Amino acid sequence: MKLLQLSRSDRLLLGVLVPLALLGALLAWLVMPPKKEGGWLRQPSSFFNIGSGTKVAYLALDRLGYQVSRLRQPLSRETLHGLDALVILEPVVGLEKEERKALGDWVEDGNCLVLAPGKRSFNPALPATWFFDNWINVGPPGTKVVEPDEKVVATAGDTLSTHDPLCMGIREMMSRADFRFPTGSVTKGPLAGSLVDEIWRDDYGVAAARVHYGNGKIIALADTYWLSNRGIDESDNSLFLANIAHEATNGNRSGKIGFDEIHHGFRLASSPEIAIAKLMLEEFWGWGIIQAALVGLLGLFAAGVRFGKPRDLVQQQRRQHGEFAEAAGRTLHDASASDLAYRTLVHHYRNRLCKLLHLPPEADAAELAKATALQCGQDISGLLVEADERVRTGGTSRVEVLDIATQLHRVLEGLEHAA
Repeated sequence: MKLLQLSRSDRLLLGVLVPLALLGALLAWLVMPPKKEGGWLRQPSSFFNIGSGTKVAYLALDRLGYQVSRLRQPLSRETLHGLDALVILEPVVGLEKEERKALGDWVEDGNCLVLAPGKRSFNPALPATWFFDNWINVGPPGTKVVEPDEKVVATAGDTLSTHDPLCMGIREMMSRADFRFPTGSVTKGPLAGSLVDEIWRDDYGVAAARVHYGNGKIIALADTYWLSNRGIDESDNSLFLANIAHEATNGNRSGKIGFDEIHHGFRLASSPEIAIAKLMLEEFWGWGIIQAALVGLLGLFAAGVRFGKPRDLVQQQRRQHGEFAEAAGRTLHDASASDLAYRTLVHHYRNRLCKLLHLPPEADAAELAKATALQCGQDISGLLVEADERVRTGGTSRVEVLDIATQLHRVLEGLEHAA
């Protein structure tokens, strides 16, 4: 695009848009970290490396020998088949009605669900989605948290049930107190009346409980700090994770544990092309690509604008082959170069005939005529003698030059076809 062809208003518009696009890309790079590293909101996804993520827990279970995987497709009988336990931690995308039924049937069949219900602290839920609202009672504690940094220490025999298998070997745990289950009323709706084991209970409510549902169970967690990358190495929090995995898989160290990621927004695309495009646009430089594309389109539009009246097409005359041949002949005649052209053509065709007949270049006319007769049956002895004579004496005309070239070329073609 030539800026000299743009109007003053076009140059002014480009001068404003380009800096704005660069500024927007810079701001996007600064304030929008890669999606799988986490953002400012607390989201315990196993993809995230930040403090609230649970990637360390995911990798720790993998190192312990469990078959861990990430579920990135809607929950159904097919996607849940084969799993011993499913981990759903504070989903930000609600479950559909079909997913809710499939999950309930899967737990009733004898499987284990490790669940931290979604808090929905921002954006109202859509009517067709579900955040375990009618399964679990969860909310802020009834009393004000007085501990520093809102961290609560749980000790065995005091707030932790010493006789519960999930607390085996644990002396102390660290957690937050921003959410709790009400003491004595953890469940509601279809889970109301189910047997509930309150595993972790403090002054603020219940932090962890086991709900028996059908042939399976739900390990309900009001808080995920102890499971997060930041809190898993504090106190005996990691041992609590190992105990949950042991119970959820019925002691099978090679059991299958799935981490739900589709309800953290990581849906597996059906097409690789769509997945790549989505990844490109959702990463921190996605806005930069969009803005650069818009600037490029604006530049193409500006370059395509017509300035002034278009010029008429001028068709130039082309010279024909006959004209070139006539001009070449006239040049030879004017330069008195017919003898030179005759000598050059005879020498050229003799060399080609000798090469084709496997003769040395210095072969005389008799040898060349004999070999030609044997090869294709043509007698060119007279033609060769006459050509040699003309080369020695000179005085050839343009007609004779054309004639000798035509005859020798026909002989060459005959030999090539005979070969």
